[in-house]
Amino acid sequence: MTPNELRNAVVAQARAWLGRHESDGSHKEIIDLYNRFRKPGDYCMTYADPWCAAYVSAVGMAVSVANALPGKPFELIPSSAACDPMIAQYNAMGRWVENDAYLPAPGDIIFYDWQDSGSGDNVGSSDHVGIVAAVSGGTITAIEGNKSDAVGYRKMQQNGTYIRGYGLPDYAKFAAGTPDGQGEIIVDDSPAPVTDTNVGGKISGLPMLRQGDKGEVVRAAQFLLNGRGASCGRYGADGDFGPATYGAVYAYQRRNSLEADGIIGPATWAKLLGVT
Repeated sequence: MTPNELRNAVVAQARAWLGRHESDGSHKEIIDLYNRFRKPGDYCMTYADPWCAAYVSAVGMAVSVANALPGKPFELIPSSAACDPMIAQYNAMGRWVENDAYLPAPGDIIFYDWQDSGSGDNVGSSDHVGIVAAVSGGTITAIEGNKSDAVGYRKMQQNGTYIRGYGLPDYAKFAAGTPDGQGEIIVDDSPAPVTDTNVGGKISGLPMLRQGDKGEVVRAAQFLLNGRGASCGRYGADGDFGPATYGAVYAYQRRNSLEADGIIGPATWAKLLGVT
């Protein structure tokens, strides 16, 4: 996996949760993921807490688990339930940009201060955070959790009022540290169709998952399925590939013109991870 592929995976996961909202409780999966993989001693979120920082953290956690990245799930995107502690981590790593005029790249983390006067470089406390999804000219498109109680987009101009600064996850470090055969996605360009029971050289490094399987890789697949509208049942991402998860996989495969066999193999992994 290259650094750019890792950036793209972060943006894809951020987009997968677009529309999650407090009003229907669909944001709870994000909070649950954050709480499960948060650093020891970090605050345990409730469903009523402001959750912008937890959302950004959970995106990094989901990508780390799904791609079997080295290190802890909270390390790819330095995690916290609040914005200022995240900034402190980027500062300690030497990966904090104290410059409102910086032009970010997709996958960078954008912090805001709603008390910014617009005069000079903003050095106040941060109130909000999001993930840069796209940059066009001087227009920055970010995806944020807890934006009007939901996951949604925001557009800002480079050097605009309210920008506090940027955190730069070390994508090169984690991409370079991906062990061979663990989480690396390999895709070829041949036109032959791929099925989950015939690997065909399209994707490798992730196991075939079937009903009865258990563990963290199952949980990662469930996070991805839930994020793409294929519900794994009342228990959500519990790491148990039971009948509800089988049904979710089968429905997802049919909706995406995949071989519908209820097995998560190379074609289904590729579709879930956005590499096809």
